[in-house]
Amino acid sequence: MKMTRQEFLKALLAATAMPWVAAARAEQGSPIIVGATVPMTGPLSLTGKQYHNSLMMAEEDINKAGGINGRSLKIVFEDTQASNSTAVNAFVKLAQETKPSLFFLSSYSTQNLAVAPELKKVQVPAFYAGGADVVAEGGDEWMFRVRPADSVSAEGMVQCALNVLKAKKPGILYIQNDFGQGGAQTAAERFEAAGVSVVGTGAYGQNDKDFSAQLLGLRGKGIDVLLIFNYPQDGALVLRQAKMLGLKMPLVTSSAALVPAALQLLSAADLDGVWGVVDTFIDPSVGGRMQDFVERFKAKFGTDPDPYGLAYYDGAMLAAEGLRKVGTDPKALRDWFAAVKGWQGIGHFYSYDAKGNGVFDLAVVKSKVGTKSLELVQAIKLN
Repeated sequence: MKMTRQEFLKALLAATAMPWVAAARAEQGSPIIVGATVPMTGPLSLTGKQYHNSLMMAEEDINKAGGINGRSLKIVFEDTQASNSTAVNAFVKLAQETKPSLFFLSSYSTQNLAVAPELKKVQVPAFYAGGADVVAEGGDEWMFRVRPADSVSAEGMVQCALNVLKAKKPGILYIQNDFGQGGAQTAAERFEAAGVSVVGTGAYGQNDKDFSAQLLGLRGKGIDVLLIFNYPQDGALVLRQAKMLGLKMPLVTSSAALVPAALQLLSAADLDGVWGVVDTFIDPSVGGRMQDFVERFKAKFGTDPDPYGLAYYDGAMLAAEGLRKVGTDPKALRDWFAAVKGWQGIGHFYSYDAKGNGVFDLAVVKSKVGTKSLELVQAIKLN
């Protein structure tokens, strides 16, 4: 039987459309891929495991709640270890092999800076937790920070030293990289603006184990409070050695030394006279979503969550909302994140500025006497 010209055109149109229909149906049923480059092995894994576990729990929670408009979310991980080049290779591998709709990057600023040029080439949104201000100053419109910038944390440490501890002769000790140098410089500027001069500074390398020369040198300058910009493992070592050397002045540490993994390396005596400025005070007694998160995290992974991990969990939930609202188009998703104001996570309210900074609050904490349990001293909101 011969086909009419109209029937032939209909058949041709249907045949031509079939691959596109099949592709659309396949995409509707396929998971939305998110890439995550985090340090899961090596010395940086003390916090990196928290990012991994928090994102895994977020993926499970999102999918249990129906996913993203009926599609599941799948987070694909690559290990950055403690190397900038490894971080770049991990990112490139994910970008080329899985083509994620967005990324979660490391919380280590040196790795963020190394990966940033590759992200600009790929042009998809990325959340990161590295605190160094220089990351945001790079002007990469695709990068969104999920925790306080170092300038915010440094301001909080200075406020603790001046307003809580009444310091007149502060000293600063910092790890010698973009994070430590940036934090120390900001703190010194804030002290000067308040009319208080920093009387001594010291620095150490990321792999150093002995800090006695720096600590004794600073004590010899007569400081009455010491601000410490550190990572978890070195931070714990600094606090232990400060006690062994008999330093009596209050110590104000950045948040990394007070995460659960670092606290495991310390005794209650090591924390005597130690104050900390942390991203958020994780207190399950407040109930609600905070209590639910803490209890489920501990039951699932056998350890307490830390503020860094909570930031990644919040970030995943924010990402899911953006994906539901505007889909996976990179530009639309980037624009949606850039317009976020007052989004309520568990740890923070998120409001993004023109540089991709989204968090402007933190907490001063101190260990309860004779214990390693932290208690809130003061909440600080800087914007």
